[in-house]
Amino acid sequence: MTTYKVSIVVLGSEHPGAIINLPDMPAVGQRLSVGDVDFEVLEVEELLPPRGEFHFLHATCRLVGPIAAPSAGSP
Repeated sequence: MTTYKVSIVVLGSEHPGAIINLPDMPAVGQRLSVGDVDFEVLEVEELLPPRGEFHFLHATCRLVGPIAAPSAGSP
């Protein structure tokens, strides 16, 4: 099973960024959730060549906002 280890840097925000594991390679325009915050991917670059099942990537993102809580009537 392939694992994408993604270093996230957030532009124009005080968010410290993160390193997360994903089952699929992130794409420009995709939204990622880290904790209770959503980000939009602006750029993806390979940091190192893949090592077996591990791919090492850098994603430049922008803060979209806190994850919306489901409304009271939502399942």
